[in-house]
Amino acid sequence: MVRHRSTYGVVQSGRCRYDVGLFLMFLDLDANATYPCDEELQGVIAGALRSLGNPSALHRGGQRARAAVEEARAVVRSLVGAGPHDQVIFTSGATEANNTVIASAAATPGPLVSSHIEHPCVLAPLRELERDGRDVRLVAPSSDGEVVVSAVGAALSPDVSLVSIMAANNETGVRNDIAEIVRHVRSVAPLAHMHTDAAQCIGKGEVSFTNLGVDSLTVSGHKFGALSGVGALVIREGVVLRPLLRGGAQESKLRGGTENVLGIVSLAVAAERVMKTQEERVARMRELRDRFERELCQRVERCEFNGTQVDRLPNTSSVFFEGVRADDLVVALDLEGILVSAGAACSSGKPEPSHVLLAMGQPEARVRSTVRISFRADQTAADLDRALDGIARAVSRMRGHMEGRDAA
Repeated sequence: MVRHRSTYGVVQSGRCRYDVGLFLMFLDLDANATYPCDEELQGVIAGALRSLGNPSALHRGGQRARAAVEEARAVVRSLVGAGPHDQVIFTSGATEANNTVIASAAATPGPLVSSHIEHPCVLAPLRELERDGRDVRLVAPSSDGEVVVSAVGAALSPDVSLVSIMAANNETGVRNDIAEIVRHVRSVAPLAHMHTDAAQCIGKGEVSFTNLGVDSLTVSGHKFGALSGVGALVIREGVVLRPLLRGGAQESKLRGGTENVLGIVSLAVAAERVMKTQEERVARMRELRDRFERELCQRVERCEFNGTQVDRLPNTSSVFFEGVRADDLVVALDLEGILVSAGAACSSGKPEPSHVLLAMGQPEARVRSTVRISFRADQTAADLDRALDGIARAVSRMRGHMEGRDAA
C-alpha cells in the first residue's frame, strides 16, 4: 500500500512553529520497524479518547476505562495462546518488557544466558550486568542466523537463572525453535526462567505461549498495527517477577503508573484483526517476499539473501548487494519514494555495522552492503513492481558511479 510522506514547510502560529507538509507518495518496505495503524483503528482511538478516563478512578469514566483494559488483556491472551490464568502485563513496549524480565532475573543468583543476535534492549542490560561482574553467556548463531539448541546447551549449567532467546530476528527474519530450546533448558537448568522476545512474530504466524513452554513472552504493539508506545509481557501462571517500574499498584503491582488506555485499546483492536486474518496475512506476505526474492535476482546481479536455508518470517528479506553501501542505498531509495532499512530501526543513523550479521560470521564489508526489506500484508503486486524497479535502478546507478570513480 502507498502512504503519504510530508516534505516539511513551516507555519507560524503565535509563538509556535509547526512543521507541515506537501505530500509525496512513498512505498513503505520497512514493516519490521513499524506497522502503521489503519483508518479504522484511528477511528476507534478517536472514540476512546473522548470516552475513557483513568482506569484506577471509581467514577463511570474510570470504570469504562478499566473494562476496556481488562477486555484487552483477554484479547492478548488469545492472541498469544496463553492460558486463562497466565498474566498479561501492559507495558510501554518490548524494551520495557524485556528489561523487566532481565532486571528481575538479575535479583536471582546464577548465570544469564542469551544470544549475540538479540535486540539491543536485551543485550544492553545484559552487558551492563556483565560489567558489574555478573556471569553473562552469549550464544553465537549459525552462519544462517539461527540460534540452535546445541549452542544454547553448551552455555548451560544447572545454576543458570535466565535464558532469553528471541523467537525471530528483526533483521534477518530467521526463526528460532524456542519450544525445543525450552525442553533442553528444562532438562539441564530446571530452575531457569525461560524468556522469549516474540515482538517480530505477532501477525506473521501463529504464536502459542502454552506450546512454547516459556515462562515469559514479549509483545510489541506497533509491530502489528497498534499505536507506538504500548506492549505486553505475558507471564506463566505461578511465575513471580519483580517490577521494573514502582510507585503504584497498577498491573497487579508489576508495572506502576497509569495505564496507557488508548494504546491498550489499539493493541486489542489490532490483535483481533490479526487473529481474524492470520492465514491470509501470512500467505500474502510470503507471496510478496518470495516473488521479490525470485525477481530481484533476475534483475540485479551480485545480490544474495541471508537465512534462506532456515525457517524465516514470511515477510522479511535480508539482502546483500555487492559493491553498494547499504546506508547510501537507503538514501537513494528514499529519493525514489521507497523506504527500506539498513538494519534495526533503533540503530539507524549509527555508523556501526549490524551486530546480527557480524555474529553470523559475515565480513564487515558484506555487512555494510546489506539491507532489510520487510513487507506488509496489505501491499499489492503494483507495490512490488515499483519496489523491484526502484531497487534495480538505484543499485545500477550506484554501481555505475562507483565503477566510474574507480576508473578515474
